Amino acid sequence: MRDIAVTLLFMVIIYYSLRKPFIGVSAWAWITFAYPAGWAWGFSNNFRMNLTVVILTFVSYLFVKNKAKLQLDGITVLILFLWVIALFSSLSSESLLNEIVWAKFEEFSKVLLFYFAITVVAYKKIHIDTLIWAIILSISSYAGMEGIKFIASLGGHRISGIEGYLLADRNDLAVAINMSLPLIIYLIGEVKHQWLRIGLIALLVLNIVAVIGTFSRAGFVGLFVISLYFFIRSNRKLLWSAIVATSLAVAVPFIPTEWTQRMDTVATVQQDNSFIGRLWAWKISVKIANDNVFGNGFFASQDPIAWRIYKGAIDEFGGIKTPSVPDSVKPKAAHSIYFQVLGDLGYLGLALYLMILLGVFMRLNRVAKRAKQKGIEWCGNLSMLLTVSLVGYGVTGASVSLAYFDLIFAFIGISYVLKHRVLNG
Repeated sequence: MRDIAVTLLFMVIIYYSLRKPFIGVSAWAWITFAYPAGWAWGFSNNFRMNLTVVILTFVSYLFVKNKAKLQLDGITVLILFLWVIALFSSLSSESLLNEIVWAKFEEFSKVLLFYFAITVVAYKKIHIDTLIWAIILSISSYAGMEGIKFIASLGGHRISGIEGYLLADRNDLAVAINMSLPLIIYLIGEVKHQWLRIGLIALLVLNIVAVIGTFSRAGFVGLFVISLYFFIRSNRKLLWSAIVATSLAVAVPFIPTEWTQRMDTVATVQQDNSFIGRLWAWKISVKIANDNVFGNGFFASQDPIAWRIYKGAIDEFGGIKTPSVPDSVKPKAAHSIYFQVLGDLGYLGLALYLMILLGVFMRLNRVAKRAKQKGIEWCGNLSMLLTVSLVGYGVTGASVSLAYFDLIFAFIGISYVLKHRVLNG
């Protein structure tokens, strides 16, 4: 039955992707973040849904009249340079994980293709809103359902992604949920139907509950940072404070002792074995970057050769003393977008990456200010809310390996459209 439902849905997506390329881009986002392949286990799993939608979207775009021209602004040029660095890094990599390195390079290239698709296809409000709805109906709707399970199980249900899913890891899922919260707030302010607005408010509450239900320390810290930054930027502090308070009132009665014990470790990370493992990975990432101009390719910190070479020289490295790495310890992921990029792409790659994030943050703030001056309220609100998402990503990204996350590049693409199509179009 699920296979039939997925197949019928796929047919609808194909039809509308051919008719309107902006729907194709939104479907691309929805398939990426919703992972419909995880809903069924039969013949529908053989469908190359994302590839099909990508091809149809670009075919549809070819027939669009008066196409918007891609302007190679500073951030887009930096993104292209980042791709070139990634190519050189993959070519020069001496990692034992060579096949995985190239598979990740291909995946990263597809993420950037998604970014460019947004910049050339979307040019007005309905295009952006459709893309945002696609994100909400994938990440946020899944989080909402999981939030209900958390409440129904009286806190016993631990939330994570579907196996094989882009966001299968609970920490990654928590980061994505946090990044999507401002988008829900944006839609609450845009929808006209009262019941739809109430439904979105309920979804917002359930998403906050879901972050708590992931038991993710990074997610909890990110939720706090996002709430604080949004409180500072918002003009409706009382209303949104009430919604956050309601969310916590719903979640707190169901929080088990295990959750509070885990959050208590945030203040004592120095004694946490998992944090010590991250310190090892961070130090090895720095060592890799010191010896390789372009890093050592994707998954650099997980390369067995790198660990064998450097693990004996990191105890006192960087001014932070760590225990010696036991021979039984396997290579670990960087668990930080910053050290991930440093090990993968070297100092030059990290510099480009940070310039992109900072540039987007500054762009969104400028767009928000100019949109207010021009009276384009929705554009100003969305720009401000995307800065909230960006701050959340920057903070929680310090403890997850999501440097090449599709969602952050989708936000960068939206920021491009807001500046070049909405304000200057």
